[in-house]
Amino acid sequence: MTPTKTAETRAERRARIAERVRGLPTEPGCYLMKDRGGVIFYVGKAIDLRARVRSYFSGSDTRAFVDWLDDLLFDLDVIVVRNEKEALLLERTLVRQHQPRFNVQLRDDKNFIHLRLSTKPSTSATDPRRHRYPRVEVVRGPRDERPGVRLFGPYHSATAARATLRVLNRHFQLRTCRDAVLDNRARPCLQFQIGRCPAPCVYEVPQYADSLHDAALFLSGRKSELGERVRARMLAAAAAEEFEAAARLRDQLQAIGTALDDQAVNDVEGRKNQDVWGVDRKGALLVLARVVVRDGRVQGVESYDFDRAEFPTEELVASWLGQLYDDVDPGSIPDEILLSTPLGDAEAGLADVVGERRGKKVELRTPQRGRGGKLIEIAQKNATTTMLDQLRKQEVRESGLRALQERLGLAAVPRVIECFDISLFQGTDAVASQVCFVDGAPDKARYRKMNIRTVQGTDDFAMQYEAIARRLRRGVQAGDLPDLILVDGGKGQLNVAVAACGDCGVHIDNAVGGGPTPAGAPHVALASVAKARSFTVGGAGRGGRKGGARPQTPREEGLGVDGEAALQASPERLFVPGAKDPFVLRPHTADRFLVEQLRDEAHRFAITSHRGKRKKRTLRSVLDEITGVGPAKRKALLATFGSAQAVADADVEALAAVKGVGAALARRLKEALAIDDAGAVDDEHDDTPLLEGDVAADEHDRHDDRDDDRADDRADDRADDRAHDRADDRADDRADDRADDRAHDRAHDRADDRAHDRADDRAHDRDDKPLLAGAAAARDDGAEGSVPSAKDASPHESVVDD
Repeated sequence: MTPTKTAETRAERRARIAERVRGLPTEPGCYLMKDRGGVIFYVGKAIDLRARVRSYFSGSDTRAFVDWLDDLLFDLDVIVVRNEKEALLLERTLVRQHQPRFNVQLRDDKNFIHLRLSTKPSTSATDPRRHRYPRVEVVRGPRDERPGVRLFGPYHSATAARATLRVLNRHFQLRTCRDAVLDNRARPCLQFQIGRCPAPCVYEVPQYADSLHDAALFLSGRKSELGERVRARMLAAAAAEEFEAAARLRDQLQAIGTALDDQAVNDVEGRKNQDVWGVDRKGALLVLARVVVRDGRVQGVESYDFDRAEFPTEELVASWLGQLYDDVDPGSIPDEILLSTPLGDAEAGLADVVGERRGKKVELRTPQRGRGGKLIEIAQKNATTTMLDQLRKQEVRESGLRALQERLGLAAVPRVIECFDISLFQGTDAVASQVCFVDGAPDKARYRKMNIRTVQGTDDFAMQYEAIARRLRRGVQAGDLPDLILVDGGKGQLNVAVAACGDCGVHIDNAVGGGPTPAGAPHVALASVAKARSFTVGGAGRGGRKGGARPQTPREEGLGVDGEAALQASPERLFVPGAKDPFVLRPHTADRFLVEQLRDEAHRFAITSHRGKRKKRTLRSVLDEITGVGPAKRKALLATFGSAQAVADADVEALAAVKGVGAALARRLKEALAIDDAGAVDDEHDDTPLLEGDVAADEHDRHDDRDDDRADDRADDRADDRAHDRADDRADDRADDRADDRAHDRAHDRADDRAHDRADDRAHDRDDKPLLAGAAAARDDGAEGSVPSAKDASPHESVVDD
């Protein structure tokens, strides 16, 4: 339906929606709520559509979401189906398709992590090795529907998934290399040498299918069946007097028992597979905790939290469980699902859908006592613990925002904050980062990176100006300026941001002496953050005179013990427009923690973007220089042949057989990849293995490459930090120099005043005591030749001018 025009009054809209609700069918189906722009913000299901939607507007509903629904809801669509099961399936599809902001979703910007395993490897010797020897992969994509492919999970964090993967690789000896490496290796790698892989890349491994089946049992948590299989093989090896193999199987059996018993809880219902769900709700925050029980033992607890969960808990939980169990492997669905909160009418339909997905009946129940009740208690305690942790985090973020508001003198709490930083290396590949925090938490959908277009060299200030001006111009046009802009740097970077605001016609809310914001004018608050640094006070300064150190300011401490040089640290500081001195952010405070998060995230995002840009420029394949070969064809060629040298060695027919190449391009490839007298491709700068992720033939070379990359990354970090430090130091030094000059002038003025006073006193003494004129003159001569004391000396003369 067409979105309602904004000219419609609230009373008219209420009447129109009420009339729409009265005309809804009484059959099962799904309803889609839309906002002013026609965007779906919630999808729900119901056995009786009219009764369910009418409950939102009955007048007796006191739930929190009803209050704002009157302002948000502008249109309503319904889809009618035959029964509740179809309504549940349709709701799951619509949620994944439209991703409404108030539905709890299995996916936000990406899927949860799964482990993918092919449990039916090919047995044909003519098939590629990748099909005969599959591996366990970490995936985030949509569910793989190929026969024989199983997904295990979801895992709530990459750390948990990769920890499981390490256990698999250690005890089940599955390959870890990529398919392109497997098909092109000539000798076993380091994993074979340390006993972690049977080297299917070189040798035939007939027992590989057994290892795959064992790994699938381990991931499913079926300890008893897995233990019986391994024990039988161990006894068979011992009977055949293959004692080394039997010893390895014995160690594997012990390791499996340890891994699966780490979190075992006794006194649970025997031999059952169960998922036990605890639910906790505080306002718009919803937390679900799942206790995983396999073979009667608790194997782990996973927690999921959702903000902006405004709609009824039963609806959200039923929707979440439907999405979750549709996304896992059917073999991972348990026999029973225990819930701490009954789902009402949705419970029977959910049980049917999950059971149909599993291929066997799945029972949903809400136990109140007995062993099931004890499991529910465990799940509920975990949900409550996660809820308290999330509330503490929200409280810290909120207190940080309020403290920052007070510190900067803002009229309202800065809900949307953006921070800018610049990253470059020796004047090349400059990138500006723009990170965004909403309500004190990162909103990565609003992150942006900008390639610097108008500045050459290492002018950090001009680059900051370009980035901020581009953001402001875009924000003025779209009307989406943030509440606060932070700039990484000192007073110099702040002045650049002030200039950008002035040129773009944006008023600065928190400028000292800037006056009130004009009505209707675009406006932001502005500040720059200078990070803390450590330096030596009292010793030889960096680049300064011998015996001196950096200038001391009132925020720094004095010397060390017995006048020795002491290591000092300047605090984190916030500079605001129009203020002479910065605000010092005290350690261990909420506002400092928030500012540090913003600054560090902007720095990380800038560094990452800069490295990607530099690597794209420097690490190029010889194939990139050939006309007609783009990224897709280059990837297809390297995936087929393994390296640029193999592409050069291939004949025209083999090249033309690659998808997308063709005969004409194949001939051009052969001509371009000319072979020199030594018989090698002239690709002096060909870094294709690094660019495409292909691994070199020698495992030791791969380790060396990774070490070189890590060294380069550390060097890049140090270079970027030094560049930022030098820019900030220059700004700080200029400010310190100005302060020193003022202090120097004041000291000279005081010295001159004291000299004049002493001269006047001596003149009076000579007039009053003529007999002592000789002695007074002697004293005057001594005073004029004396050295000023330490307290009268200029600070500029007693320290190093850095």
